[in-house]
Formats: sequence, structure tokens, C-alpha cells
Amino acid sequence: MFAKTVTLAFVSSALLASSAFAQTAWVEIEDNVQVPALNATVDQIDDWDVYAGGEKVGEVEEVVGTQAGTATALVVDFEGNGGFADQDVVVPLDQFTWENNQLVLNADATAVGSMEIWND
Repeated sequence: MFAKTVTLAFVSSALLASSAFAQTAWVEIEDNVQVPALNATVDQIDDWDVYAGGEKVGEVEEVVGTQAGTATALVVDFEGNGGFADQDVVVPLDQFTWENNQLVLNADATAVGSMEIWND
């Protein structure tokens, strides 16, 4: 009985741990889909420059969502400027604003460092 309890506890712990490391199942959004938060289509948003603190820190690589047809995040190709690591990161749409004809990231490098890395 003890062996079964220990085995069950181990299996349960392993399942919980693996779900904590699971990545979101992102899908790339089609070019013609409108992104209301930015008042533009995916095709228009692709390759927009991304600014933080008045400095260009990267550009939009992809527009993604958790289901087709609904954009919920941008994949930003950070260039290693402004304290941001040189990598592609999935950044939620609510972290951006459109100001003075620029896409502005409202998250600092530490916050972005804890976001999901995009591996395409």
C-alpha cells in the first residue's frame, strides 16, 4: 500500500510540474485579420518597429493568438537594445500602445525577460 501511495504521489507531482512548463499553443494569425487593439490588419502590423523609452528595440515578427482569427499577442524580434535580450518574445497585445505614429512597448526589459520565447 505504501508503494502505491508513493508512486501515485510521484506521478501526480510529475504531471503538475510538466503542466507548469507547458507553453501556450500559439497560432499565427492570417494577414487579412483585423486587430482592433491596433486598428490595423495583421499584414499592416507585420514588420512594424517597436519602441521603448523612445528607442527602437525591435520589430514585429508575427501576430499570434490562442485561436485562429483572434490576435492576442505580438512576437517581437528584439535587437538587444535598451536592455532587451536579442531574441524573439511573445508579448501580449495589452502591453502596447500606439503613440505619435509608433508602436510603443509598455513593459520593461525585466518583464519581457519573463515572457515566453518564440521558437519558430
